[in-house]
Amino acid sequence: MNDATTPQQEKTRSPGSCYALLAGCLVLAIVIIVLGVKVHRLNAQAAQVPDLQAQVTQAKSDTALAQAELDKAKAASTLVQSQLDKAKSQQSDLQSQLVQSKAASTQMQSQLDKAKAQSTDLQSQLDKAKAQSADLQAQLSQAAAGSSQLLSQLDQEKSRSMDLQSRLQKAESEIAQAQPLILKARQMPVTTSLEKSHGGPFDLASARGSFTLHIKNLHPQPVSVAITIAGPEKTRSQTNTIGVGATLNVDKLSAGEKVVIASEGYDPVALTVQ
Repeated sequence: MNDATTPQQEKTRSPGSCYALLAGCLVLAIVIIVLGVKVHRLNAQAAQVPDLQAQVTQAKSDTALAQAELDKAKAASTLVQSQLDKAKSQQSDLQSQLVQSKAASTQMQSQLDKAKAQSTDLQSQLDKAKAQSADLQAQLSQAAAGSSQLLSQLDQEKSRSMDLQSRLQKAESEIAQAQPLILKARQMPVTTSLEKSHGGPFDLASARGSFTLHIKNLHPQPVSVAITIAGPEKTRSQTNTIGVGATLNVDKLSAGEKVVIASEGYDPVALTVQ
């Protein structure tokens, strides 16, 4: 930056230096003209004045003085010429620097145009990336909304599942609590007892006794029962209704026979005569 500024300043000062040299040359020419006029006047005066010798001497003195001034003017002209040559050299140097500066400026302009083109391309890519980012953001927002909705549904399902689990546990607890009642409700409301009796002489002779099954109704309503007696030789059955608080007697049972008492709505009661 400083190198570029210095030639510019030298270039700015160069016309001033040239003008100074031209002014010096003009002043020198004026001095020469003035001296010539003086010499001419002196010569004219020498022709008119009677004392020519004095005039000639004066003229020589003036001529010598004019010659000295002329020599000074020539020396000043030589100095001005030297300065002019130096200024021309500087101008040539500045011209060369100007050409180099123009070339550098052209190169920098080319680089600037290239950078602008790259910037335009990058801006286009940035705009495209922004559009893609906006699209992805929209998709992300939509996905987030869907995820939020699914999470809400999941929370609802979890709450419903927990509620159902709680109900199931409550139902299982109630079933567990009701199980003894159910079993008790399914239990036939009767009591049974076997009574062994020795009947006639034939039973005594055979050393076998018969059994009587007593079935008592504990229910506040009459109970209908179906009794099945299975023995080694045959199976027989009978149906009876036992009144409230009454007892049904099933006799002539032999040891080893299996008796099953069934009633609708109750679990059957099974026993072995012995």
